[in-house]
Amino acid sequence: MKLRPARWLPLLAAGFIGGAGFSLEAVASEQLERQLDIRPENGTQGRSRDVADQLLRLGSQELEAGEYDRAIAAWYRAIDIYHALGDGVSAGIAYDYIGLTYAQLGLYPEAEDTLRRRLSVAQDYRDFRGQVHGWNNLGSIFLQRGRWSSAQSAFQSALDIAEDIDDHAGIGLSLSNLGLAAQLQGQFEDARKYYESAAGYRFRAGDLLGQANTNNNLGDVYVELEDFGSALGAYLVARDAAQQTGDRANWLRALDGLIDIYQARDDRGDLIQVERFLNERITLTSAAEATPSQRMYTWQQLGEYYQRIGDLPAARDAYEQALFLARQLENGRQEGVLMNLLGSL
Repeated sequence: MKLRPARWLPLLAAGFIGGAGFSLEAVASEQLERQLDIRPENGTQGRSRDVADQLLRLGSQELEAGEYDRAIAAWYRAIDIYHALGDGVSAGIAYDYIGLTYAQLGLYPEAEDTLRRRLSVAQDYRDFRGQVHGWNNLGSIFLQRGRWSSAQSAFQSALDIAEDIDDHAGIGLSLSNLGLAAQLQGQFEDARKYYESAAGYRFRAGDLLGQANTNNNLGDVYVELEDFGSALGAYLVARDAAQQTGDRANWLRALDGLIDIYQARDDRGDLIQVERFLNERITLTSAAEATPSQRMYTWQQLGEYYQRIGDLPAARDAYEQALFLARQLENGRQEGVLMNLLGSL
């Protein structure tokens, strides 16, 4: 993003480091991917084990290259070897990767079938943590398909197992997913209770990635309940946790929550906070790794800020930059939003 020094200098006075970007439509997918943050335990040595682990990594490389069929084939070959070695934990992880890939492709029946097989493997091998992850992953698929009751049932099954084995990370994950199911159905008071409990368990588990996600969702729920003071606290916790891990998506989500709340207030001190967090967002989305979508929302936030303080030429410039990116991205919905903002000047 090229910022013109004369006009944008006041907002560039303070520099921060980091990165991120968020869309509410991707929450369930993000949850599913977060739950795969587990690795095989290399307890069984030997050439066969090495080949299986290499196939697991190869599948990830093929996925990054967009070679989905090859990725899935590599993971299935790894599963055959893991089963031959009696390593159901690693076989389950490979099933998770396959299920996630099917979900990313929108092949939900295939994703559901794969994740049910993943659960069956975890049950056969008495892999209780695998069962916690399996139920949560399956529930996330149900969420993406709008099957609320099935999702809640899956998350509750995960929670019951996690509580039985006193797995704080699993309890936090399952409670957070129950909160997400309630939130997506507009049951904000229930979501608040789940998220508040989940945040405590994720803190005790030292799960910074989970803390960032849960507290961002909690902040969103507090906003819906018009408890803006609690929302600020939740977003600040999410921001700090995301900053520690370099979690760009959740970092930007937290900043956007903070900016929106302070932007809506009238006190000059609140505008100073808006400038502070906008500067942080500018730095994050000026990084080479930032996506066009992330830059687009930064320009929009800048436009809203300048419109708020009465600098309409600067607001127009910012909205036009955002509109240019929206058209590049073929994001018709955001293009409409920006056209309305320009029309309001």
